[in-house]
Amino acid sequence: MVTGQSGLSGRSVHVPVVRATEPESEPAVTLQPSMEAGHVRERQWRSSCAVSDHVQKTLETTLLATSEPSSMAKELRIKKGSRLGNCHVVEDILGEGSFGIVAKCRNTETNKIEAVRVYKSEEGVLEVAMDEIAILKRLRRLNPDTCNIVQCNGFFFDKENICISFELLDLSLQDYLQEKNPRGLTTRELRPILHQLATALSHLHSSGIIHADLKPPNVMVVNRHEQPLKVKLIDFGVARLVSAVNQGDWMGTLHYSAPEMLLGEPFNESVDMWALGLLMVELATGCQLYPGKTEYDVLRFIFETQGQPCDDVLDRGCYTPDSLNDIKKNMVQDPGYEEDQKIFVSLVKSMLSLDASRRITAQEVLKHRFFKDTKKKKYKK
Repeated sequence: MVTGQSGLSGRSVHVPVVRATEPESEPAVTLQPSMEAGHVRERQWRSSCAVSDHVQKTLETTLLATSEPSSMAKELRIKKGSRLGNCHVVEDILGEGSFGIVAKCRNTETNKIEAVRVYKSEEGVLEVAMDEIAILKRLRRLNPDTCNIVQCNGFFFDKENICISFELLDLSLQDYLQEKNPRGLTTRELRPILHQLATALSHLHSSGIIHADLKPPNVMVVNRHEQPLKVKLIDFGVARLVSAVNQGDWMGTLHYSAPEMLLGEPFNESVDMWALGLLMVELATGCQLYPGKTEYDVLRFIFETQGQPCDDVLDRGCYTPDSLNDIKKNMVQDPGYEEDQKIFVSLVKSMLSLDASRRITAQEVLKHRFFKDTKKKKYKK
């Protein structure tokens, strides 16, 4: 199941996920044993950047298209001034997705501005809405600020449509990257983002929950003008209890899917750590690491970079991801922080272990020396 739900930002718009995001003119990278690894990786980075540019152009086109009332908003008969439920007045349509829209609303009871996701009343969509509400209820015991998870204000009905109210955040990490530096963020900028996302995942996983769709559009910046940057995890539309997933299930977004999920192998919360690794590479380089039109394409990119696996893809010790060291070559220059970049790449490699049982956990990420070294530097100052 692929999500394409709208975000919770005053600027960000989440478009429905389309697998065929790779430009038709871009030649496919084929797996050739005789090709030198360096050439494969060079072509991969070039292809990945081309795909990212194409996705950005698609996003910009969608943003322009949604400056007027969206087709989904028209279908739901929602516009500026509409009242949702008893006390939410629509001030703007923020975006739309395959399941409905997200509207900026004023709560007339509290006079606060909120982001309200409106699910269309359609068979299958209501089940998705109820699943998300069930997960959000489980997250109520967590502090949204210290756990870095979007605050849910509750849900209500507008006619036959289910609505979920959230705090209104600034913009997505995807938009922030394009605004700040499309070529990538510095190590100093990456560090607090990674720590906060690992914290969010640590709390989710401790609660027995898999997010299953971690990617830049599903991480929101609270306020882009505050430093260090504060981010929150959003969109629990395909989140699942670890105990409820079945072998062969597939959910989330293709480019961020772990190999075990793509291959129909048993999986658990470690798929979120794989996605976190890919997200951090994208923030560090401005490029998606493993783009592709199909599951086969993505797996081919993975195996070209991290080594051809043995017959049993999850067999321990069959491969080593040494070629991921190329990540550092594609990061923005950060004088004085070269060693930090090496440590960052080492941490990312531990998130991208092809063997899910050896993949680093969120708790272990928080204890990694990538953060300890920072504390020492602060003390020296």
